[in-house]
Amino acid sequence: MKYRKMVAFGLTAAMAAGMTSGMTMTGFAEEDKPTIRWVSQGAGETGWEGLTVPILEKFEEETGIHVEAEFYSFNDLFEVIETKSASGNADFDVMSVDVTYVSKYGSSGYLEPLDPYFTDEDKAKWDEASYTAGVWEDTMYAAPENTSCQELYYNKTLLEEAGIELPENDAEHRLTYEQVADMAKQAQEALDPDGSKGIIGLDFQQVSRIYQMNMLPNSMGGANISEDGYSLDGVVNTEPWIKAMTWYQGLVNDGIASRGYDADQLPDMFYSGKMVFMIGGTWTRTGMTCDDEIDCTYAPCFEGYEDKVATSTGSWYFGINSQSENKDAAAEFIKYFTLGEGSDMWLSINGDVPSRLDKQEEITNDENATKDMKIAAYEAANTAYPRAVTPVFGEYSTILDQAWEDVRNGADVEDTLNYAVEQFDSAVASYKQ
Repeated sequence: MKYRKMVAFGLTAAMAAGMTSGMTMTGFAEEDKPTIRWVSQGAGETGWEGLTVPILEKFEEETGIHVEAEFYSFNDLFEVIETKSASGNADFDVMSVDVTYVSKYGSSGYLEPLDPYFTDEDKAKWDEASYTAGVWEDTMYAAPENTSCQELYYNKTLLEEAGIELPENDAEHRLTYEQVADMAKQAQEALDPDGSKGIIGLDFQQVSRIYQMNMLPNSMGGANISEDGYSLDGVVNTEPWIKAMTWYQGLVNDGIASRGYDADQLPDMFYSGKMVFMIGGTWTRTGMTCDDEIDCTYAPCFEGYEDKVATSTGSWYFGINSQSENKDAAAEFIKYFTLGEGSDMWLSINGDVPSRLDKQEEITNDENATKDMKIAAYEAANTAYPRAVTPVFGEYSTILDQAWEDVRNGADVEDTLNYAVEQFDSAVASYKQ
């Protein structure tokens, strides 16, 4: 993991006049309270548009700063930001940023550096992975709204019918991937010996997507990309990746993991009782129609790599439009929504995994918190591993998503990874000139 480097900058004039960590801004004269505009995703009353209404109202009540929000569909938001930012548009102040776009927007000049607005003390309030993913070339460009975590979900009914009892395990004594694969195979042999029922033993909720699949090489000590964000050579064509992909391919070849289903179809197999084990995100329970049949535990580790557990993470961030004429007010809004009362409200309303260490600890100590959230709080603080931090994440994910799918379908592992290195070198050549 790339650890944070704290960079201290001087405060802006408005901040120096009265803004301190954890306090609302007092640098604006009452008659100068601005209106800021925020572009985000999640249109509709049941999306972020509806969910954030009380937060925006409370923010205005406390600061006098009015927020006009524009909500788009997930895909449309990227086009809106790209179009507006590339043309130097100043008609919006705050943007919601998918974590994978932070370095691209930062290196393109779309985002204003946030270091002047967040102290070292502020930055230390987020877990390491959440903070790191918002930084590009030692500059903080975005602040985390919340995060996501992976856990091992399993169907209790299927295991009981197969006569399999899960070994005791906890964060310090995890199940291994090898153990889980063995139990998955035993369950298939007991419940579906001829394969006619189509029961999958173990699979990944986001199969063939680097968001989740990369936790396998990460859990053997493998990195996602070079330090400069522009190379895969000496990164993916290395032992951790070769061993992890070979293990996964064996899982498929043995019929334990699936072939043919995509990431949009596989979750339904688990939800319908056709899968014994699934590596899934913390949103998994919301998709279940049979909650009493499933349970969860900590993500597995590989035998011999117990000290290198890595879990996929990342979510949405806030950034300031570099062309904004209301940067101080925009920063106050972001701080309110990521570290202040707005963050408390959002986590309560939306139920996401917090990036804030204090909220993770609160979940850990809450006897009423659900098991999956307690696990998520631990993983976020201890094993979360950010996706590749690179301005060319689109090219990166396209190439490596395909590599995972090719290996799933029987391609030679080392040849596939070497080809991925070549493809990526070609794809990013123009960015390095």
